[in-house]
Amino acid sequence: MAEGSIPRRLAKLEAKRRFLDWFVRQRFYHTLTEQELMTFALDGQLPVSIPNRPSTLDRLDRKTLHRLWKDNERTFSGRSEEELASFATNGFWPEQRGRFHYSVHAGKLTVEWLSGTE
Repeated sequence: MAEGSIPRRLAKLEAKRRFLDWFVRQRFYHTLTEQELMTFALDGQLPVSIPNRPSTLDRLDRKTLHRLWKDNERTFSGRSEEELASFATNGFWPEQRGRFHYSVHAGKLTVEWLSGTE
């Protein structure tokens, strides 16, 4: 067996597990009604009986699902609990904090986005 094949196979299996975890979780969230989602968001309580309704994800092909998962991984992977909590509260990531800076140079209005670190 090639030297790098076991780590490569393990990485592939781990990615498959993360995809399946994501799919099951997303499919479940897509089956909840707006009221059930609000209750879950506010109280952290799920419905007493777990719904088994159709989901919009059921109609998507595997390639589209894989693309959605990759987008989700890019957005949320590696985020700390504090970052996730901040995003849930404010609707933006901590590094996106900033403000517009307006100025006039040579009679032209200039608008710049200044991040929180500038």
